[in-house]
Amino acid sequence: YYAGIQIGQQISQQMMKGINYEIFGEDSTQTISLKNFMAGFVSGTLEEGGLMTMEEAQATARTKQMEIKKAQMEKVYGPWKKENEAYMEKIAKTEGLNKLENGVYYKVIEEGKGEVPADTSRVKVHYEGKLINDTIFDSSIKRGEPTTFRCNQVIPGWTNALTHMPVGSKWEVYIPQDQAYGDREAGAVIKPFSALIFTIELLSIEK
Repeated sequence: YYAGIQIGQQISQQMMKGINYEIFGEDSTQTISLKNFMAGFVSGTLEEGGLMTMEEAQATARTKQMEIKKAQMEKVYGPWKKENEAYMEKIAKTEGLNKLENGVYYKVIEEGKGEVPADTSRVKVHYEGKLINDTIFDSSIKRGEPTTFRCNQVIPGWTNALTHMPVGSKWEVYIPQDQAYGDREAGAVIKPFSALIFTIELLSIEK
């Protein structure tokens, strides 16, 4: 009984607080369900069947954490999300732009006549990326050094553009947040729900 009290206090004072912080961050008004926690604890301790298997519980927890994280990000970055959505709506109505799948748009700056890469192709590109407020967050052009990677190793909006882009082309590509980093931060500059604008020059397909 004494050992049980000790473990219970550790759960209450340390583990629950740690789990709540991991899921809800600084929001101390929210907590996981103690009832559900204890049901899982008893099931795991007795090694008997419970509501879910370990694998099912893990998948459910992962899904719930993603939902909670997205809701938190929308609460914090709601105005920025709306601003970026409005920007992409404006882009969708702009004449002279071409549309790809999933809401990606592009403007041809230079028309290439080379091969179009597959999603598994390694390509060499020059690029510059900026936010809708014109903040530049990355530029191989400024570094003076092109970069090489596989088309399917980048954000979906990039893969979409590159696999329609002949070698020698230079495009300005407009990528909605769900085809970029979604509700995640990326570095110090790219906030959640950011639409991204890239100037991409496809130099070659690496054999």
